[in-house]
Amino acid sequence: MEGRISHSSKNSGELQPGVPLIDISRTPSPYPRSRSAVQSEDEDDEFEPVSSIRPLVAEDIGSGGSSGWKKYFRNGGLGGFFFGTWMGWQIYVGLLVFWVGGCGYGLLLMNRFILWTGVYKFPYPLTATYIQLILTHILLIGFASLTRGIARPLRASGLSAAIAPSLPAAPPGGGFRGQSKGSRIPFLAFGRWLSNGTGGIAGGGIFEFDSEVAKQVLPLAVVYVGKVVLSNLSFAYAVLPMYQLARIGVIPLSLIFSAWLQRENHSASSLSSSLVATLNLLLASIRPGVRVTWESIVAGVFSSFFVALYPILLLRTYRTLVSGLVPQGDVLTGYPSSTNDESAGNREETRAYWRTLHYTSSLSILILTPIVLVSGEVGNILHNCYFLDVPFFWFLTWCGGIGSWAVFVSTLLLAKATSPLTVTFVSIPRSAFQLVMLSHFKMPVHSWVGIGLCWLSSAWFLVARRNEGRTLDRLRIEGR
Repeated sequence: MEGRISHSSKNSGELQPGVPLIDISRTPSPYPRSRSAVQSEDEDDEFEPVSSIRPLVAEDIGSGGSSGWKKYFRNGGLGGFFFGTWMGWQIYVGLLVFWVGGCGYGLLLMNRFILWTGVYKFPYPLTATYIQLILTHILLIGFASLTRGIARPLRASGLSAAIAPSLPAAPPGGGFRGQSKGSRIPFLAFGRWLSNGTGGIAGGGIFEFDSEVAKQVLPLAVVYVGKVVLSNLSFAYAVLPMYQLARIGVIPLSLIFSAWLQRENHSASSLSSSLVATLNLLLASIRPGVRVTWESIVAGVFSSFFVALYPILLLRTYRTLVSGLVPQGDVLTGYPSSTNDESAGNREETRAYWRTLHYTSSLSILILTPIVLVSGEVGNILHNCYFLDVPFFWFLTWCGGIGSWAVFVSTLLLAKATSPLTVTFVSIPRSAFQLVMLSHFKMPVHSWVGIGLCWLSSAWFLVARRNEGRTLDRLRIEGR
């Protein structure tokens, strides 16, 4: 029997040539992808080493004999370094963390200047939030146009996925929306181009609106409006320590929502470090003898639910849009569906990213518009605000809009790269830092102790999440 098996194996080996274990049916993507957008939640929030990010490229290929930092940029440019190497991926995630935390701190400063201090105090949080949402949408249109304008250098640096789509998505029957019929009336043709043309944020015109996509994004927009409105209401009626105390339950709620909605099993290190950091921030924010208003407490407590739920729903909505854009029977891999696609391999994820931003921003403005009109703030502003024609006031308002845009754009990137829990946890060390800065380093001893322990716990959380990501990825590779 053994001889027969050996003889059969020998004959089959002689008759069949060796076949490489690489699927060459598609052309590899011109730049590496960090991970698929439709992975499970357990895989999404962990880091991936080089072997899993770029399995078809060895670490020493393409170095050309160069040494030092040059070898990291020879394949794929800056994008290849960030998404194709373990060191670059860590730097990319670190830059995102500092960017989101820094922009969040800058936005809080602008809201403090606008709502609290200065000659141009504007104590109307609903209207201030509404103006920021409009400015955010305008900046989104400008940023998308900018990425199209600098498409050539972005492609050369390996960052093609950052380029906003310039054309609408092709329908199943072929062609593009808005090209099927023309209009002889110039005004109607211009209006049709705005709502169903090209350009804009997601490639479907400035006022792009697809009812099916809007239904998918509507829950996210409702949560986003609740998040920003209630947060600004709480901040407008409370000093910073009380504002942070009212929202201290964000991390516990995020742990509960991620375990419930994402089926994510948190390790003991992640649970311990995040809860210890939250308790230390609570200790640092306690101020005896501070006047508290019920509006700020109620708004802060309810905003915690929306803040904890927002990144989870944001990532889920993004993945739903990606799944809807993938052709039927196709699977998102590291390979493109078409070799002629300018954003090969990432075109669905890129369009889904910009669609998520466009529809969330548009629907949020539509939801908040009647709330602002019913609140009566517009009439009070027209009667009481005498500085609406002062350039410096609008300069502060535009700075707040820039901060809102920066946080809005980068939150989804951070959620994709890490996890929704990490997105919410970034606010913990940031809150400790802004408490020190806005208190002008004048705090009681217990606050200094709480802030120091909070930062140490944040470092513990960082190390724990990084080690968990490498361990899970190693087990995933061994399981293959």
